[in-house]
Amino acid sequence: MDISVREPKNELLYPELKRIGFDGIDLNFPTWDKLDVILSDKFENVMLEKYKKISDAGLKVCQTHLTYYPAHFPPLEDGSYRAYEKAVLPILIKEIDLVSKMNCRIAVIHLYFEESKENSRAANLQLIEKLLPVLDEKNVILAIENIYASDCGEANLTTAEDLLFYTEHFQSGNLGICLDTGHAVTRRQKPIEMVEKIGKTLKALHLHSNVFKEDLHLPPCFTANVDWRRFHDALDEVDYLGAFNMEISAPPQMNKKTALAYYDMIYGIAEGLIKRDTKSWTE
Repeated sequence: MDISVREPKNELLYPELKRIGFDGIDLNFPTWDKLDVILSDKFENVMLEKYKKISDAGLKVCQTHLTYYPAHFPPLEDGSYRAYEKAVLPILIKEIDLVSKMNCRIAVIHLYFEESKENSRAANLQLIEKLLPVLDEKNVILAIENIYASDCGEANLTTAEDLLFYTEHFQSGNLGICLDTGHAVTRRQKPIEMVEKIGKTLKALHLHSNVFKEDLHLPPCFTANVDWRRFHDALDEVDYLGAFNMEISAPPQMNKKTALAYYDMIYGIAEGLIKRDTKSWTE
């Protein structure tokens, strides 16, 4: 099983991550309020150059995180789904093409949401229906993530049932689920139970720990609200074959030496979790 980690801010760390033992990177497309920048040729060149640096370091792009428009940004035009689709759909299509060019199969998405669960679902059915032909053409799996946002109620994308609504509706091999364990904890969801419910639809992981209502992205061993040995057993039971992705990165204020020690710790935690050897976390 590949072990990956969230892309570090400093690209000079790519070779060091390989030396530590990581197999790949979780590459985030930027989240910007100036969405038109992403549609430029320059943006595509920048992302492909980043991919080249990752590859040259001997790493894969194990998964990607598509651009999303956070709830705290000013509404797009009138705040409707129509305005959202006009601005964001071309970006998602372009990024799915880039994911394919990066020899990656997993594109994680935060779906659209508004206060009305019914309106959110109707809008997302439209969005996914328009993305599926692109996903099929590019051989990319769209993995719907359970999201956390303090200012959007329950977000209508919190539970396993919320996510399964879409995968069961479309029954597509290029549509799956990304379980974010930290987001689950912030919403008092139970990651082990979510894995059991999601089953073989689980295509990607964002592994980190949190506390209720706080999205801190802590290493798993920093909180005791998930039995991580049982969590990995649950992954085995559903035959999860994707990357073991630690959605954690060194704080930007760390110098290179400290950041490398931090990533070395993260890799050790991931390796210990895969081996069910959580005692090694404290050694």
